[in-house]
Amino acid sequence: MADQEPQALFDTAVPERSRNRARPAKGTKPAETVGGVLERRVGRIEFAEGALSRLRVPVTAEGGEPGRDVLSDIDILSIDVDARLRLSLSSLECKSAPGQRGEPQTLVWLAGFRQLMNLDRVVFVRPTISTRGRALARRLNISILDEATLSQRELAHRWVPERFAHLDGAACAHAEGRTDTQLKGLSEVPSALATFLRNEALLASSHASLAAVEALGTAFEKQGVLPEPAATVLASHALMALVAAAIRDAGSLDDLGMRALRTRLQRALTTGDPDDDYLMALLERADAVVNHVVTRTHRAYVDAGAEPLAVAVPSLRDAVATVPGYLEDYLDFVERLRANPAVSRSLLQSVELACFEALVGGPAWMEPAFAHLFTVEHRGLLLVAVRCLRSVAGDQVVNGVKDIALLTHPRVTDIAPDRREPNSQ
Repeated sequence: MADQEPQALFDTAVPERSRNRARPAKGTKPAETVGGVLERRVGRIEFAEGALSRLRVPVTAEGGEPGRDVLSDIDILSIDVDARLRLSLSSLECKSAPGQRGEPQTLVWLAGFRQLMNLDRVVFVRPTISTRGRALARRLNISILDEATLSQRELAHRWVPERFAHLDGAACAHAEGRTDTQLKGLSEVPSALATFLRNEALLASSHASLAAVEALGTAFEKQGVLPEPAATVLASHALMALVAAAIRDAGSLDDLGMRALRTRLQRALTTGDPDDDYLMALLERADAVVNHVVTRTHRAYVDAGAEPLAVAVPSLRDAVATVPGYLEDYLDFVERLRANPAVSRSLLQSVELACFEALVGGPAWMEPAFAHLFTVEHRGLLLVAVRCLRSVAGDQVVNGVKDIALLTHPRVTDIAPDRREPNSQ
């Protein structure tokens, strides 16, 4: 039957009642359901084909009440980086249930979700897609992926591990779970900040990510020594947010140039809006008014016979427009990324494996399939990223990821490619 779900999806040890990830059996983890297996298979293929992929990413609703602020989740978030360091965001929605029930509604919902999240691509994944569903998907510009196509793509990536990092890697899942528990006792680390860095930073603007990473450094200083694995997990998410922000800004250099990027970041990190040039002008006028009033008052006292005094009036504009000291280090990192796009475009994958597989004790990062993500040039950019993280967030945050400097893939040599200018003939 065309509407039957392929039996391959059900060849697991998952109980019958927990086939649907949205309604798993009590005590069953999402990764152990049939829907979870399907999500992991799709995420693995996305990663194998060059994208950073994350599973089950919550989407929060602005203004939501506590406990009801999660709008939905993205089954698979996929981030591609092209050769000019432009990011492309994709959401892949997986449905493992057999038959055609809810197919049109899901496609229409995906069209709206793409607009809400400003996504470049949405994909509907299902064991079988009806003719009606394919026609509707074409009209809505939604890609589709069925079991036959997925299985064919998997054949080309058989050497990639089944589980690693946030693709249901055991070490990563354990570290993230323990961090959830430990965060309840860390009063100085705001839950909203931790949620942003763990779930939303990859989708946020670069200045929002920078502000969050800086805020994490402040929280670490107030909290003192954090327990493991929370210290490593939060520092790793901060590093990922920083690298994603720098790649996003590096991709804009061709259009903006370094001077304009610096100006926009200065404005965004002081006013919260890179396009807001009104507030600074308003503060300058306010300073002028205050200085005028002080000068007139001082002159009146002198005219009445008082001794002249030198009065220093604080500037409102200078108080607001203080440029963060880390900005130049960050822009240096951005320039380094743009100077080597062949390596920079896969740096998010390198950070994912280094932080959420290697540093948390997982072995999958040493597989031959990942050797290309740990070259000498990748390691060099990772060290620059850690140095930039130190400048933004401080030593205490960096301590959680400092062992990145010790990671050496067993299949990688120490020979860097020769990128010097060729000899002219």
